[in-house]
Amino acid sequence: MSDETIKNTFQVTAPARLRVSNIRGSITVEPGEPGIIDVTAVKHGNFDSSRYSVEMTQDADGSVHIETHSNDALFGFLSYPPRVEYSLKVPQGIHVDASCVSSSLDVQGLEGVFKFKTVSGDMQLANLSGPLKLGTVSGDISGSHLAGSLDLSSVSGKVRLQESSFPSADASTVSGDLILQTSLSDGPYQFGSVSGSVHLLVPPDTHCNAELNSVSGSIRSSLPATAMHMGHGLKVTQIQGGGPAVRLKSVSGNLSFELEGVPATPVQASTPGPVETITPIPPLQPILPVPPSTPPQAPLTTAEILQRIERGELTVDEALKLMKNQS
Repeated sequence: MSDETIKNTFQVTAPARLRVSNIRGSITVEPGEPGIIDVTAVKHGNFDSSRYSVEMTQDADGSVHIETHSNDALFGFLSYPPRVEYSLKVPQGIHVDASCVSSSLDVQGLEGVFKFKTVSGDMQLANLSGPLKLGTVSGDISGSHLAGSLDLSSVSGKVRLQESSFPSADASTVSGDLILQTSLSDGPYQFGSVSGSVHLLVPPDTHCNAELNSVSGSIRSSLPATAMHMGHGLKVTQIQGGGPAVRLKSVSGNLSFELEGVPATPVQASTPGPVETITPIPPLQPILPVPPSTPPQAPLTTAEILQRIERGELTVDEALKLMKNQS
């Protein structure tokens, strides 16, 4: 089967808005000319190529939409999507919403507002300035030189964001570790995990209040820390006199403050007792069970979820939620 190359150019006004989604392959987004979104898509031929098309449209408000689309919803579960490689050049200040299934995502060199999601695909980010909302299932996220508020959700992938500046962060991970290299600002810095640990690579002058609500996790630090107080499952310590609050709620994950090249050691606990200086994070309210009106159904497997995405029965956001709830 032969490959097909599709090109298009869109005239846009600031702030430009772009939504791009891919089922299998890759998406690369780089800086381009002001007022122009330039798109090149290479669809690699296979025996199911005719069942899928590359669609590029522009709304009346100037928003650009690009997607790999299934033309055969009824038999989509029997098909094998072709690999499509998207290369996009976009203006600065753009709002980008990109989602991938079995695809990689590479974005670099831009200022704007960013929302990225991957399922079974890795994400590579570099030199981005602006709010970041990231989501991944069974994919790694790596990045460097990022600046802006961070909103992140990961199920099983490893996240490592280096040489960055996050004035605030709201991030959760189920089983993968989260590694952030950033100075701490006013925050807030809120983290959640099941078994994944949070590693903050911080400069030597860092000072903060660290709070860990965990069954078996610990607070670790390369920096001077006061004795840790414990009470009601909450561990609290001050790093170099205290400052912005950094909170982690986990089952077994650790919260670690690290200097590059200096190992972090557990902060020793003082005599257990109630914590009076910092209000504990309120526990989640129990949810009363509701009798099912229909027999319970077995949870979908990852393969079934991916097939439903291909058939257009689930969005990527819905798939992320399903797969996270089953982990």
